Amino acid sequence: MKKGKMIILSGPSGSGKTTISHCLLSKFTELKFSVSCTTRSIRNNEIHGKDYYFLSVNSFVSKIKKHQFAEWEEVYPKLFYGTLKDEIFKIWKSNKHILVDIDVKGGINLKQQYPNNSLSIFIMVNSIKILKKRLFTRSFFEKNNKTNINVRLNKARKENSYAKLFDFILFNIDLYQTKKEAIHIVSNFIHGK
Repeated sequence: MKKGKMIILSGPSGSGKTTISHCLLSKFTELKFSVSCTTRSIRNNEIHGKDYYFLSVNSFVSKIKKHQFAEWEEVYPKLFYGTLKDEIFKIWKSNKHILVDIDVKGGINLKQQYPNNSLSIFIMVNSIKILKKRLFTRSFFEKNNKTNINVRLNKARKENSYAKLFDFILFNIDLYQTKKEAIHIVSNFIHGK
């Protein structure tokens, strides 16, 4: 099977990965979003099979044991995320390129597995203070508590140290400008400019 290309978007929770991925999907018809698996609870505006495949911990662990993931990570205790091999092959079989919105370690793992046909982009916020504000704003919609937000902020500090392992680092200070830069980078990668 012919492998297509893969665009990997990573960054700390609240950095803007999902917003930027939606922008790229609306701009490039040749891109298809890779739906990841997770054991976290479904949010009000999410749809199983569109945003994520929402699995029980037991079901997720069973898929790990059967080697069905291209990558997976226990991001927080009993909170797993992973990319199914079948999802990747299904997208490439449809002659599309893959867009993955993924945690930092997962992004690094995918880049290592597909080094010649992937582009990895790290979305970074210029300060933890701004990230904290974004997470608190989001918490009104997600029922996060202060402890959960602090766990995410501590994780973000560690994740930022991995940014140098990505092909590009985008500082998401001005969302309009960040989207514009992301479109330019992805266009060059897909169209070989």
